[in-house]
Amino acid sequence: MPSVLVSTEIVIGTLLVVAVVVLATTYLRRRYIAKGLPLTLCGLRCTQTDRWRLGLIRFGDNALEWHTLGGVSVRPKHRWLRQRLVLDAPELLVGRDSIPLLPDASRVPCADGDGTFELALQGPAYTALRSWQEAAPPGYNVNVA
Repeated sequence: MPSVLVSTEIVIGTLLVVAVVVLATTYLRRRYIAKGLPLTLCGLRCTQTDRWRLGLIRFGDNALEWHTLGGVSVRPKHRWLRQRLVLDAPELLVGRDSIPLLPDASRVPCADGDGTFELALQGPAYTALRSWQEAAPPGYNVNVA
C-alpha cells in the first residue's frame, strides 16, 4: 500500500509542476510578445473556407502582428505593414460563424499587398485597430516650427 501512495504522490506532484511550468511559460510569452505595446485577442481566417484561429494581435509602430494563442514561439505568424493594410466595414459574427471566446465579435475583411484575410474582433478592439490604422506612425511626417 505505501508504494501505491508514493506513486500517486509522485504523479500528482509531477502534474502540478507541469501545470505551473505551462502557466508560467504562457504568462512570460505573453509579456514578451506585448513588450509594452497594446495586445488583444482576435480571430484570423485567411480564406472564406478556413476556420477561425484564435491568436493575439499586437499594434506595433509600423506593423500589425498576429501571434498564435498557444505554443512557445514569440515570433509573429503574420505581419502586416500599417501603410499597406486596408480595413473594410465590420460585420457582426452570427450563427455558425460566431466564436465562443469572442462574444459579440465582428468580422473585419482586410487586405494588404499580398492578399486578403479576415480578423474577428470585439468592439473596443476594432475601434483600437481602426484608430491605429488611421493614425500616423510615431515620427512620421512630423512638422515642427
